Amino acid sequence: NPYLTRKRRIEVSHALGLTERQVKI
Repeated sequence: NPYLTRKRRIEVSHALGLTERQVKI
């Protein structure tokens, strides 16, 4: 289902964003 993949990508994006923030800080 494209919806599942899209949701998964969003979750991954959030996780990456948090990681990037931690790395920047």
